[in-house]
Amino acid sequence: MKKITIITIIAASLLGACKDGGGTDPDPAQAQLEKLSKTWTTTSVTFGGSEDRTADWSAFTLTATAAKTYTTTSAFSPGPWPASGSFDFAMNGDQVDINKVVRNDGMEIGITVTETDLTMTFTYDDAAHSGGRTEIVNGQYVFKMKAK
Repeated sequence: MKKITIITIIAASLLGACKDGGGTDPDPAQAQLEKLSKTWTTTSVTFGGSEDRTADWSAFTLTATAAKTYTTTSAFSPGPWPASGSFDFAMNGDQVDINKVVRNDGMEIGITVTETDLTMTFTYDDAAHSGGRTEIVNGQYVFKMKAK
């Protein structure tokens, strides 16, 4: 009787220690990339903290892939979104920051992402171009998007 009780306790302990069938916890960066990897459509765009620019970006889409590349449609040029590029998660010392991506052009973008919603916050400063057009596109943006 004691053997059965001990075996039962050991088996229950082993089963209780397992998560999701004994697999390892998913890599947070991989899980974040999976949520990010889809086509996103604009729901709202705020510029400079309070100016609503949603109408200007209503046709804009962003498609991010698991290969850490992106493409856009209906972006302004010059403007904060190139037609395509690559990105990676930012580093905070030796730790991956899954709440910030860095595009291949150096732009750092803060992200909050779920399965259905994406918010991106960044400050755009186009020093390469000058004139009236860049003055109205340079500044802080908050893009709120929905999965397509």
